[in-house]
Amino acid sequence: RKDGSVFDARMYVSPLIDPKGQQTGWMTSMTNITEAKRVRDQLSASHERFTTVLEGLDTAVSVLSVQSGELLFTNHSYRLWFGADARGHARLSGGEATLGLPPDSDFGDAVDALGGLPTQELTSAGSDAREVYLDDLGKWFDVRARYLQWTDGRLAQMLIASDVSERRHAEAQAQQQAEKAEVTSR
Repeated sequence: RKDGSVFDARMYVSPLIDPKGQQTGWMTSMTNITEAKRVRDQLSASHERFTTVLEGLDTAVSVLSVQSGELLFTNHSYRLWFGADARGHARLSGGEATLGLPPDSDFGDAVDALGGLPTQELTSAGSDAREVYLDDLGKWFDVRARYLQWTDGRLAQMLIASDVSERRHAEAQAQQQAEKAEVTSR
């Protein structure tokens, strides 16, 4: 700048060509991108913080496109337990994610044949919670499911699955001890 301060700029340079095809000079334009760069840097830092939090969770998070069955997002815990495979999402959801509608839904004719699903009704509904046991992992999961509209407008199902195996084991031990205490008291 005239005052000597430095700013971020984007510069475009193009050759000037006359009707005979000869270069006669250069044309340059410069745009101040200081504010745009600041906003981009803030968004990038925010995205990095958000991703760091999601990746650091001991809870599996996955987002699946309802129409295509494609995984749109998974965090570290999901990939650790299930890899990059959408079948883990289907197993946690009881297989209903690829079908679109939860088994107890009653949307009837509100479903659009072209879009496939009543987006507004699904995304405004609360989360569905249940516990799921997966034999091959030997783990119990508290699974929360919610439908949402993905960044590109597609309907997606998000699952948050927390490992509750230790709690279930402690509950089973407490139940056994209570039964033993009852037998002893008799």
